[in-house]
Amino acid sequence: MGGAATRIPLAEIGVEDVSGRQVAIGDLVERPTVLVMPRYYGCAPCRDYLRQVSERLDEIEAAGGAALGVSVGTSQQARWLMEERGVRVPLLVDPQRRLNAALDLPRKWWIALNPRGWARYVQALGRGGGQGRIVSPNQLPGLALLDARAEAVWVHRGKSLGDYPSVDQVLATYLKIMV
Repeated sequence: MGGAATRIPLAEIGVEDVSGRQVAIGDLVERPTVLVMPRYYGCAPCRDYLRQVSERLDEIEAAGGAALGVSVGTSQQARWLMEERGVRVPLLVDPQRRLNAALDLPRKWWIALNPRGWARYVQALGRGGGQGRIVSPNQLPGLALLDARAEAVWVHRGKSLGDYPSVDQVLATYLKIMV
């Protein structure tokens, strides 16, 4: 991650919980953590992926880890996903995109042109997902494995809508790197 001398460490980046309270990433990460970075919380493939990670949260915790979601989406969307859709992963909001910048997760105008992304939308909708309010249509998704100091030790940078590694791949990588 070039330019580390000018970047704020991930641990110091502030995000908002669903009540709007500011909290530093470092205060949330106490053990190795799977950090899911949805485009925004209304994105159908992103919601589907959060559901998949949530379904496997017990495996992540059994391996000594935790999981978080941080998005530019709204706190209302995050709260709805946790309370109404059963997402067990704590969801936070980063409206200034500081975490996206620190992990080099850019915004690209052409993101919607990639047919792989639309295929992921169709799959998510087919699994009962739905599209929510669009907040940041050009944001690329990502995922990072953070160590207990909230430093990224592995980062997946999506190239299209819903481009995440499979949860099996995340767990295998987590076990290889973190355990």
